[in-house]
Amino acid sequence: MNEKGKLIRIAGPVVVATGINARMYDLVRVGNENLMGEVIQVDGEKTTIQVYEDTSGIKPGEPVENTG
Repeated sequence: MNEKGKLIRIAGPVVVATGINARMYDLVRVGNENLMGEVIQVDGEKTTIQVYEDTSGIKPGEPVENTG
């Protein structure tokens, strides 16, 4: 089962999400556009993600889905 969270911060290609139980290097889908990203840091409830596509169309509050 894939777990969904939400974006809380966007800084260029690096975004932060909460509400997903992610591990380092997990692949995730970011935002309503389902952009591909990879978990690069986990700090408690906050997960930092490197997005491999243009993030200009996403905003805080959009979903993040952990695909494993």
